[in-house]
Amino acid sequence: MAGFFGFFDYTKPGPGIPKDAPPKPPIVVFFGIYTRKFWNLLKINLMFNLFNLPAVIAVIFASMYVIQGQIGDDPAIDLLIRFILGSIILCIPLITVGPVQAGYTYILRNYSREEHAFLWWDFKDSAIENFKQSLIISIIDFFALIIFGIVINFYFSLNVEDTVMAMFSLIARTFIILAFIVYLMMHMYIYPMLVTFKLTIKQLYRNAFIFSMAKFFPNLGILLLCIALILLSFCFNVVIGIILFLFITVSTIGLITNFYVYPKLKKYMIDKIEVEEDDEDDEYGEDDESDEGEDTDGIHGDEKAMDQKNGIGEGAEEGTGESTGEGI
Repeated sequence: MAGFFGFFDYTKPGPGIPKDAPPKPPIVVFFGIYTRKFWNLLKINLMFNLFNLPAVIAVIFASMYVIQGQIGDDPAIDLLIRFILGSIILCIPLITVGPVQAGYTYILRNYSREEHAFLWWDFKDSAIENFKQSLIISIIDFFALIIFGIVINFYFSLNVEDTVMAMFSLIARTFIILAFIVYLMMHMYIYPMLVTFKLTIKQLYRNAFIFSMAKFFPNLGILLLCIALILLSFCFNVVIGIILFLFITVSTIGLITNFYVYPKLKKYMIDKIEVEEDDEDDEYGEDDESDEGEDTDGIHGDEKAMDQKNGIGEGAEEGTGESTGEGI
């Protein structure tokens, strides 16, 4: 007799989770992932900072164009403020070493959809697989930030007395700030799409722009939340802020953005592909039956080829399949 008259029998399976149990709120799911993966997030953060050192130097250099002139009398304070503001650019991420960001994003994307990832091997494989495109993206973003900095400084240093020109200057400043905010929002989507779908550079930026505009206010909310968390980490003590940045801040922001972005990609890209796949399967059902025993979906290991004729994402989703294409 197991246990004591059937009681305290630890070999009996538990009741499990009811099939009709209501889904957990996203905030509960997020903190569940965060607590379970906390130690891995520390490791990812350290890996990211180690391999991303060139981006830190690039951010300090680019900040000379965004914030021209010395911020404070003390050069150390000037450098520190530039690092604090630059940490926002690194976390979003606007400036990064592209392949490093690709590997890092792949792991956090898997965590956000509650899938397993091997820290080093998946990081390395994704960085190598997306090396060329991610490197091009990082170069584009570096020069884009410098151009934004030059233009912002030009219009904000422009002193005009004429009413019409003053109004034009105000409109130009507002447009530049909004454009910069949208560009930051786009980077919440660019790397998750890069590691999930087979897209060209043009399609990546185009789709990211569409997502950033279509979900403007939710995107703005997440962007402000991430910026607030970064600044808050430096608020009480700069040393604590730097330690947090080295160990947990970057991976926390990355998990937040991937957890927010992936459902959008699934709804508007992956699910759309799967629906069209099902329609094609129904249309050519007889042909599939004649090929019984063959892999008609083109599944090879962890990849499933999926063709998409229109909408965002033509091609194949990675992990659960990869996809290529453009447009919502």
